[in-house]
Amino acid sequence: MEGPRLIADGLLLGWLLLAWGAQAVLPWRLAGLNTGLNTGLNTGLNTGLNTERRRSGALALLPLLLTGALAAFFYVLRHPDPAIVQRLYPLGASKAGRMLAVLFFALMASDLFLFLTWRRLEAVGWRIAAGFGLVFLLVTAWAAELMRIGEGPESAAVPFLALAALRALLALGAAEALAPGPPLLAAAAGPGLLLYGLLLPAQLAQALGAHGQWLTLATAALLLLGARWFPPALRRPALLGAALLAGLYLGQAARLSAELGVAHP
Repeated sequence: MEGPRLIADGLLLGWLLLAWGAQAVLPWRLAGLNTGLNTGLNTGLNTGLNTERRRSGALALLPLLLTGALAAFFYVLRHPDPAIVQRLYPLGASKAGRMLAVLFFALMASDLFLFLTWRRLEAVGWRIAAGFGLVFLLVTAWAAELMRIGEGPESAAVPFLALAALRALLALGAAEALAPGPPLLAAAAGPGLLLYGLLLPAQLAQALGAHGQWLTLATAALLLLGARWFPPALRRPALLGAALLAGLYLGQAARLSAELGVAHP
């Protein structure tokens, strides 16, 4: 039963990377398309294509946000102890939980605004929405790191903040699978994922190595790093595969952290 549980956790965490990362990446890329239209640099064919991309992106943001919330809910249901220990569940139990709730509803309102106004929205509007998405992503990455710790070994303040930032960078790189244009952030997310593995508490990093997770980590990092230079038809599958592998790695890290917490209370 352990294998299916790990796969389920990996799918949930991988989808969270895509859904949360898209809240920042997708509006930012669509702002670039909007700017190109306003300056008249696109041909009629490109104008029609970019209009369709903006429409699809605006329609996708809110479902991505809601399905991401659903994935987070199911993950917490599967692992309630870390959420309770870190006071992330229920959301009203702590300032962190209340902040997450407020940012979630603010971002939902932003996505709904994009859905209603995408035809006439200026580039600055898309970029403001991307800023909201980035703030939300950073806070959720911080909360996800708290969930990963649970009752297990903790990091000092600076490594913890670095781990949260690297998780957010990983989400941005993976989410380029859902955005128009070539992947750019993924090239930084690959080395960032390797650095994430190095910054984990020593006990946890050793346990992950003993379970062969270095291979999962390295494969995900290589897919992210190389996606920009893959043929266009392979870029999206590579980034989706990297998101799944990264989710599997993060899920295993959370599971082993919980086991270490039980073994060394």
